[in-house]
Amino acid sequence: RLKLIRPKTAVVYTVVQEAVMATEVAGTEQPNAVPCGIVLALHGLFLAGCGCYGAYTHGWEKKVMHSAYAGLGSMVALLVCAAMTVSGKRKPYMVGVHLALLLQLLFVIVFAVQAYRSFGAPEKADRFWLFIAMCLGSVAGLIGMRVFKPKPKPKDK
Repeated sequence: RLKLIRPKTAVVYTVVQEAVMATEVAGTEQPNAVPCGIVLALHGLFLAGCGCYGAYTHGWEKKVMHSAYAGLGSMVALLVCAAMTVSGKRKPYMVGVHLALLLQLLFVIVFAVQAYRSFGAPEKADRFWLFIAMCLGSVAGLIGMRVFKPKPKPKDK
């Protein structure tokens, strides 16, 4: 059935298909939250990449490893929310989507504050653009969630 061209693509496709089938099989019809899960996974990968890049630019010194840890921790939190979102069950779906929206809003605020604090500070000048990128990436992730968040179906009267 499935022609394997690239194994990684096939694994992602299989996970997405299983999430869609679980949604269809569930007792009540759940909205298709796979696009939200993909947005969350991409946002998490972006933050992890930025955090690791920040540590890499300083030679992976112990004093800057918090950048990598924060990026990887943010990715794990968003991936957990993504897994809950595509679970196909109503309660984990609702918790996952709304917790992810709160986390993304928190990321926007934190990175905006960090960018503000590093602006004009010579010792933090190299991190300013990284904070701007992480803030804008978080804004994009939040917008993506708002765009792809399934809308509730109108109730019949």
